[in-house]
Amino acid sequence: MKRQGFTLIELLVVIAIIAILAAILFPVFSRARAKARQTSCLSNQKQLCLALLMYADDWDEILPPRYYEVAPGVFMHWDKDYAQPYLKNLDILNCPETKQRSYGLNDTYVQGQFLGVFASPSETAMLGDVKKCFDDSGAVLAWFDNRLDAPSLFGSPPSKPANDADDQPVTGDNAWNSRPRGIHNGGCNVAYVDGHVKWGKTDQFFYGQNPTDRFFDWE
Repeated sequence: MKRQGFTLIELLVVIAIIAILAAILFPVFSRARAKARQTSCLSNQKQLCLALLMYADDWDEILPPRYYEVAPGVFMHWDKDYAQPYLKNLDILNCPETKQRSYGLNDTYVQGQFLGVFASPSETAMLGDVKKCFDDSGAVLAWFDNRLDAPSLFGSPPSKPANDADDQPVTGDNAWNSRPRGIHNGGCNVAYVDGHVKWGKTDQFFYGQNPTDRFFDWE
């Protein structure tokens, strides 16, 4: 008996089924890739955090400064200079989502501090994902400023940007102030002074806290 091919109706039904499956599965795959980047970022921050703690072990329990001018116009930075001897890997400095150095150090309370000053190191943010910021002239920096400023610098309570996830600074902020960036599935990875790293909504550790700097200060 001669084999017959598919009819047009049968082909259309198969194509429709494939289209429906694709519409269902593609968002799932996209979320899975985003989750993988979030996990990779979490690992990067964990290694950076441990590198800074090892630095402190070698320097009388004092964490590195955010930057230090070793000669006129020549600067050492917390991530690519002070942490690197303990990492030996520049790729760790780049967030998998931004493909740039977009991790910021808690500039207000952590940089250059003695470890013994922190009453609750497990509740004090050391570093996290950050937005870009303005330079002194008010222009948007082409890079991330590698600092994470305390919430109190943005008001009490701090005002939350309309777009928490984009990489742009917030209009009205002062030059050189940098906020967290809710880049990973609506949240941000944050490393704490005790060495643990976790993901959380920016509302959970930055906006709407009481006291304002609850997860940033020495208390």
